[in-house]
Amino acid sequence: MNGLLTISGLWHVEASFAARMEAMARPRILAGKEPIAPGLISEHPSLAIRATLQTAGLQVMAGTISYYEYVATQYTVDGVCVIPIIGTLTRYGLCSWGYEDLAGLLAVADKMEDIKSILLRIDSGGGAVDGLKALADAIRAMKKPVDVWTNFCASAAYFIASQARYIWLEDSPLPVIGSIGTLMVYTDQSKALEQQGLAVEIFRATESVDKATANGIEPLSDEVRAEIQTMLDACQTQFVGYVQRGRAGLLKSDEWKTAKLYGTNKALAIGLADFKGTLNQAIKKSAQATA
Repeated sequence: MNGLLTISGLWHVEASFAARMEAMARPRILAGKEPIAPGLISEHPSLAIRATLQTAGLQVMAGTISYYEYVATQYTVDGVCVIPIIGTLTRYGLCSWGYEDLAGLLAVADKMEDIKSILLRIDSGGGAVDGLKALADAIRAMKKPVDVWTNFCASAAYFIASQARYIWLEDSPLPVIGSIGTLMVYTDQSKALEQQGLAVEIFRATESVDKATANGIEPLSDEVRAEIQTMLDACQTQFVGYVQRGRAGLLKSDEWKTAKLYGTNKALAIGLADFKGTLNQAIKKSAQATA
C-alpha cells in the first residue's frame, strides 16, 4: 500500500470528490498499478501542446518562459487569456497544470502586451495543500485583472478562485461551489491485514522514533492524533484567512466556514460568487472591463 503515499497528505478537497478519487485509486494500487490511470494523464493539456510543438518542429521546453508564452498565446481570445484548471489539483499537476506551472503562466501573461486580462476556467473539486498558497499569492500579485468562471469550484479550487476579481458561476441546480475546509484521509489497514493472515511489523533506526508514525498499520497514538489535528487546524485558519482577504466586503455571512457546498443562487446570496452565466458571458465581461 505504499503507493498511497503519492496521494496522501493534507488536502483542501470536497469530501465526495475525495471519495471518488479513492474509489479510482485504491483498486489500482492494490493491483500494483499507479494510482492515476494513464488515460487521465493523457488528457493533460501540456501533452497536447507538446505534440503540437513537435509537429511544428519547435523545440520549446516545458516550464520555460517561451513555453508559457506559447501556451498563453494559444489560450487568448480577444485579449482574454482563458486558462483551464481542471480535475485534482497538486503542486506539479495530474489532470491539469500544477500550481507551479499555473503561477508561471500567470506571471508571463501579466507581461504580454496582447493579453489584457486572465480568466481561470475552473472545474475542480480541490486538491493538495502543498504549493497552493504560492499560486493564490501569484493571483493576488497580478497587475492585470484575473477573473474566474466555473461549473465546479470546491475546496482548494475555491482557495484559488477567492483571490480573483470576479467569480462567475454556471447556472446549475447542483451544489457547485464552497467546501471551504481541510481534511486528511487516514486508513487503518490492521484488520484487513489480519484477515489476510499478514502480520506486519515496522522496524526503525534507534533514533528514528518519529518516522512514519501515521502509517495505517500501527495504532495512532494520542500525540500523533493531536499533531494531525494541529496541522489541519492551521491549514484551515490559513484557508479562511485567504477567503476573507480575497472576498473582503463581499461576504454576507460566515456560514461557509463549515465547509458546506452551495448551489449557484445560494452562493451568490452569501457572497461566494459575483455573477452567474455562460463562459462566453464571462469572457465578454472580462474583455469589456479592460477596454
